[in-house]
Amino acid sequence: MRFRYLILGLLVAGFASAQSTAPKAKAKGKGKAVQQVQPASLVPIQRHAVSKDATLHRDFPDFTISKDLAVWMTFVEHDGKADTLKLAKLDGNTWTTVADLSEPGVIHQPAITADHSGGVWCFWSQVNAADVMTLRARRYANGNAEAEIELSAHADAGSGFVDAATDSEGRVWVTWQEIRPGKSQVWTRHWTAGKWSDAVRVSTSAEGGNWEPRLAFSDAAGAWIVYDCSSSSEFNLRLAHVALDGAVKDRVLVSTPDYEARASIASDGNGGLWIAAERGRKQWGLDSRGHEDAFGLNAQKRILLGRYDIAAETFTEVPLPDRGRPTPAPDPSPGFAVNVPSVAVREDGQVWLSYRYFSRIYWRAAVTRFDPTTGKWAEPAALKDSTMGQDRKQELHVGPKGSLWVSWATDKRTSKASGVAEVHSAMISHNAGWKELPADPEAVVTQAPEPTAYLNKPTPPRPLDEHHTWKIAGKTYRLVWGDLHRHTDISNCRTGFDGCINEHYRYAYDLGGLDFLGTSDHTDIGKIYSAYEWWHTQRQVDLFHAPGRFASLYAYEREQRFPWGHRNVVFARRGGPIVYINRTLYRQSQWNEQLPVVPGIQEIQPTELWDILKRFNQPVAIISHTGATGMGTDWTNYEHGIDNTYENTVEIFQGARVSYEALGAPQPTVALRVGENYTPHKLAGDEHPKPPAAITDFDAGFPAQPGFNNGVYQKALAEGHKLGVFASSDHIATHTSFGGVYVEDFTREGIIAGLNARRTCAATDKIFVELSCGDHLMGEVISVDSKPALTFRIEGTAPVKRVTIVRNEQNHHVIEPGAKSVASTWIDDAPLAGENRYYLRIEQADGNMAWSSPLWVTVGEK
Repeated sequence: MRFRYLILGLLVAGFASAQSTAPKAKAKGKGKAVQQVQPASLVPIQRHAVSKDATLHRDFPDFTISKDLAVWMTFVEHDGKADTLKLAKLDGNTWTTVADLSEPGVIHQPAITADHSGGVWCFWSQVNAADVMTLRARRYANGNAEAEIELSAHADAGSGFVDAATDSEGRVWVTWQEIRPGKSQVWTRHWTAGKWSDAVRVSTSAEGGNWEPRLAFSDAAGAWIVYDCSSSSEFNLRLAHVALDGAVKDRVLVSTPDYEARASIASDGNGGLWIAAERGRKQWGLDSRGHEDAFGLNAQKRILLGRYDIAAETFTEVPLPDRGRPTPAPDPSPGFAVNVPSVAVREDGQVWLSYRYFSRIYWRAAVTRFDPTTGKWAEPAALKDSTMGQDRKQELHVGPKGSLWVSWATDKRTSKASGVAEVHSAMISHNAGWKELPADPEAVVTQAPEPTAYLNKPTPPRPLDEHHTWKIAGKTYRLVWGDLHRHTDISNCRTGFDGCINEHYRYAYDLGGLDFLGTSDHTDIGKIYSAYEWWHTQRQVDLFHAPGRFASLYAYEREQRFPWGHRNVVFARRGGPIVYINRTLYRQSQWNEQLPVVPGIQEIQPTELWDILKRFNQPVAIISHTGATGMGTDWTNYEHGIDNTYENTVEIFQGARVSYEALGAPQPTVALRVGENYTPHKLAGDEHPKPPAAITDFDAGFPAQPGFNNGVYQKALAEGHKLGVFASSDHIATHTSFGGVYVEDFTREGIIAGLNARRTCAATDKIFVELSCGDHLMGEVISVDSKPALTFRIEGTAPVKRVTIVRNEQNHHVIEPGAKSVASTWIDDAPLAGENRYYLRIEQADGNMAWSSPLWVTVGEK
C-alpha cells in the first residue's frame, strides 16, 4: 500500500458512523473537502420510498409485488450489536415494518418472493452456534409470521447467495450456493401446496467451484438458473434448466479467457432469456506480482449482456456503449469498474439494466435501457442517493402492467468514508425522460486485452487439495497456506481495483488454493474503517468459514508510519476491537468503553496496542508489514523489545512488492511481466542485477533511503526480536505470495496458535519447508548441550537451485541440490558463543523462493 491517501484530499475525521456501529455525531477534523462528481442525469422516478433511521443501519434490500399488488421488502437491520431480518410493506410512499423474521445474529443477503396463496416468503443466511452460515426461510401470511424453516445446513460448509422467485403457477423457487473451497455447488428447491421438494443439485461440472446463482422462468415447467463456475482456473457462465421432477440440463453459456461472473437473468416471455454479468480481465486471480491497477481483481471490469434463445440453445451477446462501461457523462470512470448488473425485461421487450459503477471515489448505481428491435440504448442515468461500496446490488423488478421497480442500499457517502446505511425503492418512469443514444453500426462485443508475456514461465500450481504434514516429537502438524493482508473496496488506496470481499474469497477458494484468508482493510489513515464496515467484513468472513476445510479470519491493518510500522491484526473470533491510530477516534469509539486508553494527542503506539489486546484476552496475532519503506518498522526503536504475546511474525515478502529480508539478499524473479511496472526495490547499499529495459522502477514511491534500512528482517533478528516469517499479498498481487503455518488443529484458533508459536514459513509458491533441531520446530527458542544438528526437508514446486542456512544474519552454509525434494541434516561444528539464529532461504530454478522461520539456539546453556 502506498501513501496516496491525501491525493483525494479525504478527511481523517468527520465521517458518519466512524466511531460506532450505531452512528454517533460526526467528529471534527482537518482536511480538504472532496468535490463531488455529479452525474449529468438522474433516473426519472414516479414513486420513491426510503426506510431509514439515524441510529440504525438498514442494508441489503430485496422486494416483491404480491398477487394483490401489495409491495413488500425485506432487509437487514443492524443496531450496533447484531443483525435482524425485517419485513416491511409499502403504504403509499412509506415503508412500514410489519415483522421481525429472525433472531438477532449475523445475517447475509436476504431474498423475498410472494406465493399465490397470499403469503410472502423470505430467505436468508444466518450464522448458527457452530459459526457456519445456514439457509433459513420464513413465510408471512394473514398478518402472522409462520415458523422458521432451515432449508440447508452443513457442518463443514456455509450456505449463501440465496435468490428466490415464484413461477406462473405460484410455486416458490429458491436457489443458493453451498460454499466449499474449490467445490462449491448450486442447489435449488421449490414449494407448492404447503410442501417443499427435496434439494436438487443444479451444478454438474466435475471440476471447479460454482457461484452466486440467479433464477428466472420461461414457463411453468421448471426454472432456469444462471451461475458461474471456476473450472479450468477461470470463471465462466453456466445455465441450467431444472424440471419439476428434479431433472437438470446444465450447459456452458459463456466461456472466454475473460473473467465472467456474478450474473443476473430475466425472461422476455418470447422464448428468450436475457443475461447480464460482470466481465473482467484475462488470467484473473492467477500469477500476478506487483500492485499495478491493471492486474487487480476488479480491474478492467465491464458488463456483458446477451440473449439465450431457448429453442435454438444459442446465446448471442449485444455490444454495450463505452466498451461495456456505460457510465453517465459527465460522470465517467474510464478504465474503472462496472459491477453487479441486474437485468429485467418489460412485456414490450425492452431490456433494462442497472449496475454499480466506480465514480472516482465511490460506487454509484445507474440504469439504462436496450431496445432489441432497434439496437439502440438509452443514455444511462444515475440513481439519486445511491452512493455506497462495490458489493451492494441494486435489483430491477418488473411489476404489474409493465411497471419497472428498483431497490437499492445506500449510505449517501460523499467521499470514500461510509455513512448510515438505508434502503430505497422506486418505481421508474420507463417511458419518459430517457434520451436515446444513436445506434453505433461499428459497435462490437469487446474482450479484455491480452496480458503482457511473463519473463519466465509460471510453474504449474499444486493441486488445490494437496497438503503437507510434518510428524515430529510425537505430534502431527499440517501445513496450511493463507494470506492475511489483502485490501478490498473498503480501503482508501486502490479502491476501484482491489475488489470486494467476495472476490478475494473467490480467489482464495478456487484459484489461490488457500486454506485461510483474512482481508485487512485500513483503519484510519485517509478514511476511517467504520464500525459498521468492520461488522460487514466480519459478516462476510462468517459466510466463507468452512470448518475443517477453510478458515476465514477477521483482520485489519493499522497503517502507522515508519518508524513504528504497519501491522495486520488478526482475530480468531468476531468482535475484536479496531484500535485506531488516532487516539481521539479510538476514545470516541465503542471499543474504548470496555478497553479504554488514556487521553492525549499522541498516536496510539504499539505498546498500547499490545496492552489493549491483552485486556481483550482473545486469540489474536499481529503480523508486521514488510520493512524498509515508509510503511516499515525501525527495529532499533523498541527499547524494551517486542511483546511476543501476540506479535511474533513479520512479512518477509509481499507479492505486491519484494523481499525485505536483508540488504543485498536475493529476490524472487518469478511471474514478472515484460513491460510491467516492476523491479525489485533497491535498498541503500544494495545492488541487484539490472532488469530488462522494458521494466521500470516498481517502487518509485519509496526511493531508497538509509533511514529505512533498519526495517529489514535481519535487522529485527540482530536487535534480538523473536519474529518468524510470513508472506502476504497486500494490494492487487495474486498467487505469488503464500504464508505457511504449521497447525496442530486446523481451526481459526489453531492458526493463531501456530502464528504465535512462529511455526511459519513464507514462499512465493507452495514450497513445503521443514526446519528442526532434535524435537524442536522452527520458531522455538532452545538450549542444547552439543553442536546444533539442523534437520531440514524441502518439497519444491520446481528443482531447488540453492538452500542457504543463514546463521546470525550471515550466509553460513550453502547447498545446491538441483532436485525438487531435499532432505538433510547439517551439524554446526563451530557454533557461536551465545545465541545462534538459524533459518533457511530456498531458491528454486524457476525463480520462486521460500524462507523458514528461525530456530534460536544457545549452546551449552540450560
